[in-house]
Amino acid sequence: MRNRLNSDAPAIVAIQTDVPDAWAGWHFSGSGRHLISPERHRITPERLQGILWRDSMELRRAGLRSRREAEKRVLQGKVKVVVVDLADWHDKHFGSRAG
Repeated sequence: MRNRLNSDAPAIVAIQTDVPDAWAGWHFSGSGRHLISPERHRITPERLQGILWRDSMELRRAGLRSRREAEKRVLQGKVKVVVVDLADWHDKHFGSRAG
């Protein structure tokens, strides 16, 4: 879609893309040097590359092939929550004279 306000004005171009909702509000800085979040946090390509490299090394160390595989393992794991009265635990492990 091109519109001109007058013959000397530059063309106005509307670009429509299918951007997922999770990426709404993200944009590049004017120089193109930083990716900027909706909260105005800036990240350079080198920093992003370092974060992705570390993530892949952590997956490799854990013996996983992908982030999705890691997420599946987290979802499959069971969590056990134990509520203990601190005074009872202290008495059991240290005795009533300690502390």
